[in-house]
Amino acid sequence: MREIRNIFVSKPNALSPPQKSFCAELTKHLRNRGLQPRTLGETDFPNSTPIQAVKDVLGICQGALILGFKQIHIVKGYSKVGTDKERKIADEFLPTAWNQLESGMAYMQDLPLMIIREQGVSGGVFDVGITDRYVHQAELTAEWLNSERFLQPFNDWFSDVIDKPPARTVAALGFTDPSR
Repeated sequence: MREIRNIFVSKPNALSPPQKSFCAELTKHLRNRGLQPRTLGETDFPNSTPIQAVKDVLGICQGALILGFKQIHIVKGYSKVGTDKERKIADEFLPTAWNQLESGMAYMQDLPLMIIREQGVSGGVFDVGITDRYVHQAELTAEWLNSERFLQPFNDWFSDVIDKPPARTVAALGFTDPSR
């Protein structure tokens, strides 16, 4: 029996139907490889502040998957208001702010990162060149998850995850194993 490896999955709590379907298919891919997704409010419900809970759950994970889904739609507005870099923006999509926080914390813990964004999402970790990882633009379909555009980088990331020992054990933090 192979060892189950915990993977922190950063994603919003509220998902559209296509986003939910995509996550369900992605979860199958993870579990088929012996990876256990860990997401606050879904698999883990700690009795601590959210930021401490993120730190604790990341501490038992061997990798992180950052899913940038459309959460905020800016129809018309401005960025960098009141500065010499102020600009008009229109029809832009932003992810949950928690993606930024969780990806930064995972990066600081030196966890292997795989960053995937829904088409149209930008900002922070989803901007090209911000981290040492490529930002993958997903088509929210099972076909994309079975394509080489996903599988080749997923296999590379998976190899990094397998080589990464957990910093702490699940039991040490009082968490339960959601796979049981």
